[in-house]
Order: sequence, then C-alpha cells, then structure tokens
Amino acid sequence: MKIKFYLGTIVLSTLFTASYAQNTNPLTRQRIIDSLKMSALSDYATRYPILRQGSIATDFLGARTIKGELNGHDLYEGKTNISRIRAAFKIPLAEWGKNTITGVVSYQQIHFDTKDITSYNPAFSTANQSLNKSTVGFTATFSRSDSIFNHPVTYSASVSGLTDELSSIKRVNYSGTLNVPLSHTATSSWSVGVAVIIDPSSVSPVVPFVSYWHKFKDADLDLFVDIPYRVAVRKQLSKKSWVFAGSELGGSLFFFDLKQPSLPQNNIYTSLDIKTGATFEYLLTKKLVFGVSGGVFTTAQARIFDHNAKPNDYFFRTSNGSVPYVSFSLSFLPFLKSLR
Repeated sequence: MKIKFYLGTIVLSTLFTASYAQNTNPLTRQRIIDSLKMSALSDYATRYPILRQGSIATDFLGARTIKGELNGHDLYEGKTNISRIRAAFKIPLAEWGKNTITGVVSYQQIHFDTKDITSYNPAFSTANQSLNKSTVGFTATFSRSDSIFNHPVTYSASVSGLTDELSSIKRVNYSGTLNVPLSHTATSSWSVGVAVIIDPSSVSPVVPFVSYWHKFKDADLDLFVDIPYRVAVRKQLSKKSWVFAGSELGGSLFFFDLKQPSLPQNNIYTSLDIKTGATFEYLLTKKLVFGVSGGVFTTAQARIFDHNAKPNDYFFRTSNGSVPYVSFSLSFLPFLKSLR
C-alpha cells in the first residue's frame, strides 16, 4: 500500500535529478533520491507506528482483582498491579532490486505485584507475591515486491527466536505473509492478505488480514482498519503533533520453569490483550516521537501451558478483566538505510 505523498515524492525526485543531470554526479543524485524516499517513509510511519525504526514503551495498569485456576479448579484470588516495558528496534540489513532483508531485536519485561491473596488450595501461599519475567526476541525477515498476473503483491518469510537467557534459544517460530493491494486513490486504499504461522503456541496457523485506509477531508480525519491488529482514527493537531483513538490488539509471551513435581517443568505464559483509548504523539526532533496514551486495558486471556502443548491445552489460567492504563513511549521514525 502506497500513499499519495510517497508517489509524489518519487515523481519529484525523478524530475529533479533529470533537470540537474548535467550538473550533479550519480552519487549525489542517488543521495538526493534516498533522502526524499526516507522523508516519505518517515511521513508514512507517523500514520503506521509498526513501520517505525524502533520504540520503547512503559505501561502501567491499574489495580484489579485476579483469579487463578489450576486444572479447572479455583486456586487463588487477589489484587494485582502490573507494569510492562516493551522495546523493539528494526535494522535494514540488505536491499537489492525488489528484495529486502530486515532484522528486528525485541524485548519485553513484565512485573506483577499481587497482594490480599485468598487461597483455595492449602499448597498455595497467601503471602504477597512479586514477580518479574522478561523475553528477548530476534527476527529476520525477507520481503519481495512482485506481481502475479500483472497485479502487484508483496510477500515475506520470517524466522524468529525467543529466549529468557543468553545461553540458548528456547523457541523458534516461522511465518510467511502474502499481501495484495486491491485499490488505491487519493482518499482511500484497500489491501488483503494472509499470514501462515508455524508456531505451536499460535491460536491459528492461518490468519487472514485486511487493511483499509480512508481520508475524511472535511473533518481532516484518517480512518485505519487493520484487521486483526487495530481500528483507529487519526487527527493531525499541528505540524508536529497528532492523536490516535481506537482499539489495538497485543500480547505477551514469557517462559516459566516450575519446580512443582505434579506440573510440567518447562512452560509458556501467553496473554492476549486489547487496549482501547487515545494516544497523543509529538515530534520532539526530526526523527524522535514522544507519546502518551491512556484508556482501558482488557486481558482477553492469560494462560500457562507446557512448551510442547497447544494453548488450548493449558493447565493454568487467570481471569483479569478490564482496568485503566497509562503508557509513555519514545519511537524513532526511519533513519537507517540498508547495510548494502
């Protein structure tokens, strides 16, 4: 999917370099084109945060009642506070022709504070509990822009490794995507696609997705429907500030090594979360964006299961409900070019 600004920039760069071809050498012309392309991509990334070079965010969730179930039986109930740190950085490794290779390093940390515990099992302690878990991820992605039956398509293949220690990779996942643009005008665009995920903890091995953008000129609003990722509207407030409002789907994965003989030893904790609210962002520098968001945080599901099992074969789960949240973030618009 390409925006009007991006197309206009490419046309402008072509005309500019053609006009001054006799007065500038090829290296200078290429630098001008690269600069204009990067400017267009940065503008695009203000609308699609997933395209940014990197980000770090801290989430604070309000206190809520949590209920734990073990093998279908009530285990405990208490009050919990949760804080999270999320970070990711994208590195363009190579680009040639219509092909690109990109690397991503990601980090997640979560902190639980649970108190006022009521135990329904004599073996479970009523003492206050504090727990920290973290996960580091590495992903390499190959992407290619091509055409099928004279229709543009983009496809990619990725491999990811996840761990909570430096000595080994505990989880390796594979995925592939195919994205097909259907239409594009000055005020709207459509694309559809499918993702194939090879991961035992994935809810479904095949996930279809739809992306729709529409510009409401009279209200100066952008509508984004990126199913299943987000539904949001964006309003430009000034040259350097804007606001998003809507809902966004997210999740977490952490590793648990339990020391209970009656339970699996190597386990995975996954959660599926929905954030509904508003995000205000301000362009601090040419490439650095500060954001603050707040609203309602809902944990749709949180489960622990054996690392070789499916998510539906969990032995422990929590019921968390919805709580208010506030989040602070710093993100970088694209500024790195490929290494070659």
